[in-house]
Amino acid sequence: MIDGIYHVTFSSNSNDFGAGIVVFKGNSVNGGDHGYFYTGTKSGQDGEFNSTLTIKQWNSSVQSVFGPAKELVLEVNGTSSVDNSFVAHGHITDQPQAKITIRGQHLSAAA
Repeated sequence: MIDGIYHVTFSSNSNDFGAGIVVFKGNSVNGGDHGYFYTGTKSGQDGEFNSTLTIKQWNSSVQSVFGPAKELVLEVNGTSSVDNSFVAHGHITDQPQAKITIRGQHLSAAA
């Protein structure tokens, strides 16, 4: 996966969905949407990656794709494609039944 700014869409197994922006730079992941911001780390090679993301609410009128939550931690595994897109699947740490799918498309290089 190349570093840069990505548009992401995500959906949970509770049939909720959302969208946001994520910046991958080195091993860092940062981003957000209209209710939450995301910070974390990424590792991997050969088009496959693992990431641990902390998701924190900044807008109390917005719920996460998992329902009401002020903060949660996600563990995700993904693969990137030659068209600079990716698909990742994961779950809330210690809650493997709370699943999420994240799809991303590269928009631009990061500063």
